[in-house]
Amino acid sequence: MLWGRCSVLVVLCVCPLASLIMPPCPAGCCCARPGFLVLCESLGLRSLPRSVPLSTSSLSVARNQLCNVDHLLRPFSGLQELSLSHNLLDRFPRGLPPSLESLLLQENRITYITSGALRHLGNLTRLDLEDNRIRAIQPGALQGLNKLQVLTLRGNKLTSLPLNLPPSLTHLDLSANCISVLDLPSLSALVNLQVLKINSNCLRSVPERAFDGLPRLRSVDLNNNLWVCECDILYLYRWLLSGRLKMATDLVCTEPVHLAHRLLLNLSVMTICPHVLKPNERTYQLDLNPKLERNLEMLTVKPGTKLT
Repeated sequence: MLWGRCSVLVVLCVCPLASLIMPPCPAGCCCARPGFLVLCESLGLRSLPRSVPLSTSSLSVARNQLCNVDHLLRPFSGLQELSLSHNLLDRFPRGLPPSLESLLLQENRITYITSGALRHLGNLTRLDLEDNRIRAIQPGALQGLNKLQVLTLRGNKLTSLPLNLPPSLTHLDLSANCISVLDLPSLSALVNLQVLKINSNCLRSVPERAFDGLPRLRSVDLNNNLWVCECDILYLYRWLLSGRLKMATDLVCTEPVHLAHRLLLNLSVMTICPHVLKPNERTYQLDLNPKLERNLEMLTVKPGTKLT
């Protein structure tokens, strides 16, 4: 990303020689290599500056008061990086140039992503929609983004995992939403996923084998959900105990009442799900020190078997 280079290049903006051989920098903006990197941030803009060179490859108009930029950026055929963050956009911008590789839209007022909103943005590798008001993403809205690697949807109002997520994703941030169920087919399709953040949602359990089809997964954040520590959570419990990847394991139960506020991994299988055994089996538990509850030994035998 190039957004942070302006502070060390302000002196270039007043160089008389540069002004003779490079496109002019828009008034109030800062240009590092005018025509390539243009930063017009925190200027109170209600519309795009008219004098931004069409050769610009990286443009930031963050922290302004832009409400609509539809089709205004289409002529920028070489634009690769665009930041529209911290503005007043209430829908996904239309008519963006297909050359875009990085699009930052965090902290706007977008509520809905339609199926055709990103149709021509097949070169995107990063899309940041953090802290909007997104309630729904239409099925297929993210299809065709075959190069997308990083998708940030943190801090929205989604209630479910978006459908048809691109298999190219390596980083997916869905934290701080209202997601209560993980769609297994959608999750299983993310064969390249390495980092998953779904903390601070409303998950009560995860589907059986939810993470088994993600061979590259190395980090998961599941904290601050509404975990119900009953039989349906046994898959997650055993998966956490396997220790196959880096993640926080201090998940806290919210239900049932007698297990509320307890750490999931401090419980035994029998505490979580007393009926986990087959009908023709009985469980005998060794009377160990209560402090060793986490290491409680269980012996399963069939009726009629003598214990010696």
